[in-house]
Amino acid sequence: MCAALRNEGKPFGGINMIFAGDFAQLPPAMSGHALYSHKVGRVIHRTQAHAQQEASIGKAVWHQFTTVVILRENMRQRSQGPEDAKLRTAIENLRYKACTPDDIKLLQSRVAGRGSGKPKLNQPRFRNVSVITAWNSHRDKINELGCQRFAQENGKSLTTFYSVDRLSADNDEEGTKKQRRNTVNPRRSTNILSEELQNCLWDLSPTLTNHLPGKLPLCIGMPVMIKVNEATECCVTNGAEGVVVGWKAKPIDEDKETLETLFVKLTAAPTTVQLEGLPENVVPISQQARKVQCKMPNGRTLTISRSQVSVVPNFAMIDFGSQGRTRPNNVCDLQNCRSHQSIYTCLSRGSTYEGTIIVQPFDASKLTGGISGSLRQEFRELELLDEITKLWYLGKISPKVTGITRNELIHSFRKWKGEQFLPKTMHRALVWGNSDPFPIADVQEDSPWQVI
Repeated sequence: MCAALRNEGKPFGGINMIFAGDFAQLPPAMSGHALYSHKVGRVIHRTQAHAQQEASIGKAVWHQFTTVVILRENMRQRSQGPEDAKLRTAIENLRYKACTPDDIKLLQSRVAGRGSGKPKLNQPRFRNVSVITAWNSHRDKINELGCQRFAQENGKSLTTFYSVDRLSADNDEEGTKKQRRNTVNPRRSTNILSEELQNCLWDLSPTLTNHLPGKLPLCIGMPVMIKVNEATECCVTNGAEGVVVGWKAKPIDEDKETLETLFVKLTAAPTTVQLEGLPENVVPISQQARKVQCKMPNGRTLTISRSQVSVVPNFAMIDFGSQGRTRPNNVCDLQNCRSHQSIYTCLSRGSTYEGTIIVQPFDASKLTGGISGSLRQEFRELELLDEITKLWYLGKISPKVTGITRNELIHSFRKWKGEQFLPKTMHRALVWGNSDPFPIADVQEDSPWQVI
């Protein structure tokens, strides 16, 4: 953006930006840290790795956003029944890892079971609803079993489509030193795979192949999820859900086929999609070649070029993939959630109490005890910035309250209002006082914006 606008001296090329999000949901995947983490520094050092320098600049830019509006009305769980109201309260408390015994009792009442009064997974409303789980391996196994069950229940035969794989001419210099050490990059005169190696690659689960399956079992009507941004203008985006309505395939062996094009009817498109020659909301997903790092059974990594349609069966998804969705029927497996943020993400997808079901008992200790210091500080500072924004809008702010960055603005505001001032709308888990102080921080400088 800076390059396009020819303005590298300001973040985003000097364009005003609006961000929307929820820090109560999951932090970045893999090894990345959230911008609120104390592990992300505020100042760049030459000794830092490139990724650390980028993170520090990102934190500095984030701290320049001082106009904050916290949206407090729950637009997802809007049903008005008494149990729905209790669910909204429980999820609000879960945001701050501050569930009460009543909250936990309510959530435990939605654990599936055989006893009288227990919710049942075999209810029609939960049939073929994707289960939110925490582990990719669990997602893959549920999808495998789901494909077999769906075909059997609907009297259909599964057709397995195979990927077309080639050895990749990957650059030995890419990746970290550890990644290069564990990466197999054979220098051969051909990129054709041996039969033994090809069968091994086909048998790997999608978790081990960057979520691009080697074998894709499908039948008409089966729910699938798109795993790549192929055509955002047609709602063909990563995470889009749909059902299979047809395909075009070609043989690659005597008894094996590969997909050329898969036709999917989108089930939750934000807008109606009408492509020439196709029914409403039906979109084509074409086979594409992607570089894939495959984790082999011996622990090594082999980089290949894989041609496959980028979809997976949608009988299960992981917590990261569920973010941003609203689900009238929300099936969750919370037992292996790593944190309260994961549990919050899973449960907050549901829109009603009756439409929420938990497949097995969960560890209630992950719902209590309070949030970490860095996340709590982020929430507290956002509450103060929300209060400053409101007073500024109402024309009730003191001229003494000034600052370009978050730290400067909050420092001047708290000097004006006093250290013990609390916004009235703040959750009880964030309240500070003599027994849990939140001292006024000294003014600190963040790293200046720069392109690195």
